[in-house]
Amino acid sequence: MTDTSPIQRRVLIVIAILLLSSLSIATYRLYRMNFDLEQVLPQRIYNVSVVQTFTGHGMPVDLNLFLPRNDHRQRIVEEHSDATDFVYESFREGDNRKGKWSSADVSGHQTVRYSVTLSTRALRYELDSNLGISDVQSEKNAGYLNATDAIQTTAPEIVRTARRLIPRDGTAYSLLQNSFSFVKNFTFKPFKGTTDALTALRLGEASCNGRSRLLVALLRANGIAARLVGGLVMNVGEKKTSHQWVEARLNDTWIPMDPTNGHFMEIPQHYVVLYRGDEALLKHTGDIGYDYRFSISRRMVPAQEISQDKNFAGFSYVFRSMGIPIELLKSIIMIPLAALVVVMFRNVIGLSTFGTFLPALMAVAFRNTGAVWGIVGFTSIILVVSLLRRGLSRLQLLHSPQLGVMLTAVISLLLFAAFLGSKFTLGGLARVSLFPMVLVAITSERFSIMEIEEGVSRAWWTMAQTLLVVTMAWLVMRSLSLQVIMMSFPELLLAVAALNIWIGRWVGLRASEWVRFRQFVFQAPTEGGAQ
Repeated sequence: MTDTSPIQRRVLIVIAILLLSSLSIATYRLYRMNFDLEQVLPQRIYNVSVVQTFTGHGMPVDLNLFLPRNDHRQRIVEEHSDATDFVYESFREGDNRKGKWSSADVSGHQTVRYSVTLSTRALRYELDSNLGISDVQSEKNAGYLNATDAIQTTAPEIVRTARRLIPRDGTAYSLLQNSFSFVKNFTFKPFKGTTDALTALRLGEASCNGRSRLLVALLRANGIAARLVGGLVMNVGEKKTSHQWVEARLNDTWIPMDPTNGHFMEIPQHYVVLYRGDEALLKHTGDIGYDYRFSISRRMVPAQEISQDKNFAGFSYVFRSMGIPIELLKSIIMIPLAALVVVMFRNVIGLSTFGTFLPALMAVAFRNTGAVWGIVGFTSIILVVSLLRRGLSRLQLLHSPQLGVMLTAVISLLLFAAFLGSKFTLGGLARVSLFPMVLVAITSERFSIMEIEEGVSRAWWTMAQTLLVVTMAWLVMRSLSLQVIMMSFPELLLAVAALNIWIGRWVGLRASEWVRFRQFVFQAPTEGGAQ
């Protein structure tokens, strides 16, 4: 018997070097580069799309919509406008940011889309309980104390109500709390259009814009600078309504308050600010049958995907700065883990697949379609190839032309899947057309060869095992926890390599072999030691 101990020692040394290198780099980054572990936690981001529809009559059309802007609590990760026949521009208007779509000649039904991805955070404010009302009243706030047509600060009824809300202790905190509680107790009534402060006070009921205007009027009547804020409450789904709340200025800090939803001196994470002031969210040319709708979704992503910190985001920041999609980076960095899954199933469990790394690459394709539509689409392609091969075999074609015909059939099937997915609004089915042609062609060819050489049942059994392994690899690749870990510590790829080397020295029975030969493995020894 050959002595393999030197080889085993070399393998153990290589594995130890890889693991120690991975651990050393991670430790260095944690303790020497001020790596903040809290930043490793997944971040929630929101996707908002606005679809504006209207009908042009051969005349100029202008659309104006307030857009989110970057500030201390919300940041634009990505935005896009889709309006082929319109000139689009975004610009600052005072403290706000607007988007404008314009065209000199518009006819027929038109659709304008704007989408934005946002990262936001919740904020809670603290106020010195001993701060007096006079301490926060300043002449520099004069612009936020004036009366308007909808915020009747000087109306006698507003003034009398405001005076009753002045606290005995004379503190700014108590005044804010009294004013907020007074308006919060009003009955919510979803009025359409604009409700001014005085009407809301007289009715004792209002929607968010009536409540907010009344709160601003009461605060201004007592010398507290205040303004309206308009935006979106990012509840998942579709909606046509925006939301309004209030900000009060105490010294140099604007304090948010939402009497409609009961948020006092805080703003939740799912609030997005679109504008400040008593503004209309959107304006458009008249008589065009205008309509609009917001569509909102949310998802969790690794923090590096949206971080602007070069030291923290590392190579993901480099990818973004070069204009390379971050999804491509996530796919690349997760492929070694998917390949490790394939190796485990082939070498340790004992499953058979079409190729070693084809399942890992197919798992990347499943990221677009999801597991269900991925399996349906992939199985359908293989089934069509199998049936077509049987038909072509009767024509006795040469091998290469036969493969060309089958490839044409595969592409036709993918295009048909895209058509059906689009027609019936099945996104997963439509994205089956994104399957990499090379992978589909290689797998189809290997399936056909196995059918010829080893039989139909063997080919389909291998196909079933391949789909199982692809699904498991896909589950690993879509794991947010693993994405966070790998993007935070890419040096763990060295540990993945070490695991592959360890599995490469696997000499024991595979799990499938334990099942297959169980009657021999678990057979009790006979007398004399024979089995």
